[in-house]
Amino acid sequence: MSACWLELSSNNQPGYSAEIPPADDKSHSLRARCHCGGVAFYITLPDSTSFKPSSPWPDLLVPYYKSSSENAQDVKWWLRDRNTKYLAGTCACRSCRLASGSPIQTWAFIPKSNIVNASGSPLVFTETTMQRYESSPDIYREFCNRCGATIFWHCKERPLVIDVSVGLLHSDSGTRAEELLEWHTERVSFAEMAVDQQLMQRLESGLKAWSEKQKICEK
Repeated sequence: MSACWLELSSNNQPGYSAEIPPADDKSHSLRARCHCGGVAFYITLPDSTSFKPSSPWPDLLVPYYKSSSENAQDVKWWLRDRNTKYLAGTCACRSCRLASGSPIQTWAFIPKSNIVNASGSPLVFTETTMQRYESSPDIYREFCNRCGATIFWHCKERPLVIDVSVGLLHSDSGTRAEELLEWHTERVSFAEMAVDQQLMQRLESGLKAWSEKQKICEK
């Protein structure tokens, strides 16, 4: 049986463009859009506003079972590579798995001030086809109500640093968007909660092997 693609025609989607224009200057660094084009935005380069949020440590960097997530020194952990990139990583928590339908979800940690729409104005979470779901008390997920794409994760405790679904990013360098993201390879967030522990072990070992290979190539 041959496979087929279900294509969405922009002709029956009034008010939305199938494509978001390419980034054309430094203020519009990396574009993102969902499958149907109902949700489209840009991630801008780190700037002075990127340092303003405060946030507890994420499980990606400080596992929940080891110590408190309190960030007493107010480290801006989402900024990497001399504050020129953002942190990105993988998550295997139960909530992400059930919301996305995948055992692995990739997130980039982006200050809310660095997420803008095509005109450069701040992004509004509930505009266009974006819809919000409160997956746990005070924890929110945005998705496209037309194509179903996972868009954002954020919470009341950390309102100004947003998890952006990496699969939405359109980068000329490839799916990892390494010109703007630095991938954490030492841990899969909430790996202990994964249903398929063998998959998690292989993923973590693969991430570490890839990281070591990258270090060798950079020498």
